[in-house]
Amino acid sequence: MKQHRSILAAIFASVAIHASPAVAGDDHHHDGAPHEHVSAHGGTVVESGHHHLEIVAKDGEIAVYVAGEDGKPEDVSGAKANAAVLSGGKKVDVALAPDAGGFLKGTGDFTATAGTTIVITLTMPEHAPEQARLKLE
Repeated sequence: MKQHRSILAAIFASVAIHASPAVAGDDHHHDGAPHEHVSAHGGTVVESGHHHLEIVAKDGEIAVYVAGEDGKPEDVSGAKANAAVLSGGKKVDVALAPDAGGFLKGTGDFTATAGTTIVITLTMPEHAPEQARLKLE
């Protein structure tokens, strides 16, 4: 019985080590087409379900550029979004609103330093809410 448990533990450990989620910048597939996430605005690209979000964070300001699975920019005029920013031991909620430049933008009292975690909650028209998480490097 002990040997059986050891074998199962080894199998689970192997699966855990070799199974990793897609990370921004890695090749992965949507509808069978491999692609990479590329930053067009100097931010970091993450996935949020049906969309790719490029998050650009500076002290006190967040911009989020939304693209579809095909990589093309999405119309964010009807989007609802917010960001939870965890920085310096405090949580700051930032409302994100559509900007004239075709992206979502918000401001708040936070510092965007290495280790800052940003959780974006996005609801696009006719879509269920999506979330994306980013830890600044």
